Amino acid sequence: MTGSRRLTWIVYAVCVLLVVDGLGWVTWQMVRLERREAEAQRHARQQEVIRLALWRMDSLLAPIIAAEAARPYFQYRAFYPAERAYTRMWEEVLPGEVLVPSPLLTGPASPILLHFEVSDDGWLASPQVPTGNMRDQAEAAYVPATQVLDAERRLLALTAMVRGSALAEGNLEGVMLGRGHSERPHADRSRENLGTRLRADATTLSKADAEYEARQQAAEFARGAAQQQRFEDADRAQAAAPPAAGYLVKPDATRPAAEPLALGAQALDSLAASAVETGPLMPVWLADTANARPELVFVRAVRVEGRETLQGFWIDWPAMRAMLLRSVSDLLPAAQLRPDLEGSPDARLAGDSTPPPEPGLMLAGIPAGLVPGAWVASGAPLVTPTRITLVVSWIAVLAAVVAIGLVLRASLALSERRGRFVSAVTHELRTPLTTFCLYSQMLADGMVPEGERQRGYLTTLKAESQRLAAIVESVLEYARLGTRRRAQASDATNAIDAAELLGEMAPALAERAARCGLTLQANLNHLNGARLRADRASVERILSNLVENACKYAAGADDRRLLLRARLRDSRVEVRLRDFGPGVPRAERRRIFSPFVRAARDADAAKPGLGLGLALSRGLARAAGGDLRLARTRGPGAEFVLTLPTAQ
Repeated sequence: MTGSRRLTWIVYAVCVLLVVDGLGWVTWQMVRLERREAEAQRHARQQEVIRLALWRMDSLLAPIIAAEAARPYFQYRAFYPAERAYTRMWEEVLPGEVLVPSPLLTGPASPILLHFEVSDDGWLASPQVPTGNMRDQAEAAYVPATQVLDAERRLLALTAMVRGSALAEGNLEGVMLGRGHSERPHADRSRENLGTRLRADATTLSKADAEYEARQQAAEFARGAAQQQRFEDADRAQAAAPPAAGYLVKPDATRPAAEPLALGAQALDSLAASAVETGPLMPVWLADTANARPELVFVRAVRVEGRETLQGFWIDWPAMRAMLLRSVSDLLPAAQLRPDLEGSPDARLAGDSTPPPEPGLMLAGIPAGLVPGAWVASGAPLVTPTRITLVVSWIAVLAAVVAIGLVLRASLALSERRGRFVSAVTHELRTPLTTFCLYSQMLADGMVPEGERQRGYLTTLKAESQRLAAIVESVLEYARLGTRRRAQASDATNAIDAAELLGEMAPALAERAARCGLTLQANLNHLNGARLRADRASVERILSNLVENACKYAAGADDRRLLLRARLRDSRVEVRLRDFGPGVPRAERRRIFSPFVRAARDADAAKPGLGLGLALSRGLARAAGGDLRLARTRGPGAEFVLTLPTAQ
């Protein structure tokens, strides 16, 4: 490769690298922007799904919390006086007053486990756990004893959870401020009693547990036998009074055992004039050490006629969590709810290092946050307008690079071919033209005497003129290859007997070989009457060039034979011409068929030639529908194989 050609390819390679690098950078930027856009869309879809999930869960919680927030304070008593439900609630029940059963007596609806309030003596009480003769009335007419016992067990468990918490200190104010509320509830002696009683030591609670167990066993034996009788008494009592009637706690001899509930105008006026202040329901987390999990309660402060107490209800957190997660299972199958224990430090269990929920994922109704889990989004499409544009751009750029490379290669090859042509023609024409000019000048000036010497000069001039004609004819013949191919392809009637054609050409070929000291040996007995569809002059020119080539390079060989063999093979005539000269070097096997190319060791003045014979011969063979190739041989020499199509 010459220096200029190498520089041309280097410049081309640098340009290609710059184009590919620029397009690669643009591709990377577009793919990165597309990924960011897809990520933003995915994040937007995720946030939309999370907002919808939070809305669904808050929609389920809102009715439950709203119903409990609107519940009158007196319903937290198992029975309450009907005539003064909103007035003088804390006073002792007088004989003869009608007590109405609370709607909470029969038990809360799921997911509420228990309603509770602080009793007058500072203990937790529940409308589901009546005491004294109210318990007898409740078990006789309203609830089974087993249900009361279950509620009593829950009340003891809640008492154990409240002990040591902020509620046990009577610090509802701190709980509310921890939740971000500016309103400060009132504090008085009832909450101090709550703190005092719930700070009881373990011995007191164990004693309470033992009493509860004893009472439970006694209830199972003592009340079981009289259950049927109580139900009959209750049925008779209900038959004598309307269904809405209450029961007397302390019966009065002057009044019947039961009388209907009747709220008159005086009670309504008293209700309107009463001063009842009910605070908001505040969620509080408590630690359930028995089950190693946090429990959720809602608490509110109630102030009636200057006296204050705490009321609330205990949520079945596992059931509520399952209910909320079921409502969003179609949106977030792997979602979880995580309690926010930051505002309730007493609810955190030992060794629990669970991080708090994210602020943007908190529920509005309860201090818990949504953990969306693994987000399963629809896969990104493989085919997008951006990717199609990039692929088309890459294909166009690569096609342009390849096309420019091919054009550049063809241009360089053409330039080299023109250079070789000029060099070869100049080299070949110089000697005969010099001889022709010199001899003609000598003859014209009379410097050559007449006779034998003059005839020798004329013979030399004739030979050089023929050599010039041969050079020109070779160049013109090579230039006419395209036209010859079209002409022979259109001529379908030119069929020649192969044996006859080669037999007629053999003497002339043998004579040419003999002039350079070679002996032509022809074997044409295996053609089997094949007929060639080829131009006679083309076949003669191909074989003449091959013999001429052998005369140039194999004339000095020890074995001076030149073998010409022909046979019919696969509907084609195969003609082989072999010499026993030095052969063709392996590195130059492909170059020898290029125009104006000669072997490097033979490109000197001793062996004249344009380097066009083999290129012209292959072009003529392919124009006739055949081919010319160099066969691999064992031993010295070179063997050329000419294949031509038959007329069949």
